[in-house]
Amino acid sequence: MSDPNVGLVKIMSFAKEQAAVLALTKATPGPWHHTSRIIQASRSALRLMEGDFSGLDEDGLTHAAAVVSRIQPGDLARAEALITEMRAQDVHLVTVLEQEYPCNLEFTYNFPPFLWTRGQFMSDDRRSIAVAGEGKQVLDRARHAARAVAEAGFTVVAGISSEIESAIHRSVLAVGGRSIATLTHGITAPMDSPPNATVAKEIARAGVLVSRFWPTAEPTAAAISLSRIVTTGLAAAVFILNGEEGSGAAMQAEIALNHGKHVFVPHSLHQEQLWVRRLAYRGGITVVKGIDDLLIEAVNLVDVTRQPTRF
Repeated sequence: MSDPNVGLVKIMSFAKEQAAVLALTKATPGPWHHTSRIIQASRSALRLMEGDFSGLDEDGLTHAAAVVSRIQPGDLARAEALITEMRAQDVHLVTVLEQEYPCNLEFTYNFPPFLWTRGQFMSDDRRSIAVAGEGKQVLDRARHAARAVAEAGFTVVAGISSEIESAIHRSVLAVGGRSIATLTHGITAPMDSPPNATVAKEIARAGVLVSRFWPTAEPTAAAISLSRIVTTGLAAAVFILNGEEGSGAAMQAEIALNHGKHVFVPHSLHQEQLWVRRLAYRGGITVVKGIDDLLIEAVNLVDVTRQPTRF
């Protein structure tokens, strides 16, 4: 018979490791992804907190020393209390140390140390396409694209702070598809509008609501940029509906290319926007004639190329 105490010890160790990831992140000066890397390389956040930096390269050693020196007494206990508090609100924590951490995101260069979620990630979420666009003029196209992508068996990834993003998720849910919504704020912070809050609840039941921020964090300009990293990172490829130079959609495309992700754009956008043609010179952009063309290209890309390139 197995010893039940062994299982209890494993659970306690797992909880401590999660808390240590939060404590190290809280103590991080600068971008969090540097801390993601040292935690991943060490394979234990607790060992890092205890000063065991084995397995780290020179840059990792320097960063680890700087982070650990900023740890305050009680940080680990406060992190454990936060995890318990969130669990009571049906909010889950996924860290870079766990198999549940999304593989598409893990293979980006600036992946966050943790994600708070309502709902659970699934292994098939690697077959995912992010859909991005702006303005009421493409609402119908966004709905059509989202439905088609979902009906083709892909998980659809999008933000959830605009009318078009809300429409994308509603269209996915309407056909029984799977949707992942990325927040621009903490997972327990109030949504910016009642309609978006309603959609978020539906996504939490049928997909995943994701935040890379501290649970009560308010939305900021910086947070919007960081949330785009997660949106693109979670996807295997990105479909940009429209967008002018400097728009959020254009930024999403550039982030995707920086992640080594493939970007699909409509023929009309390629013809009309110089920024698209400029980015296309870098490679990684495919111009599609329509949704059918998009799906054919996406199936070939996602199912043949299992992992995105890591830069």
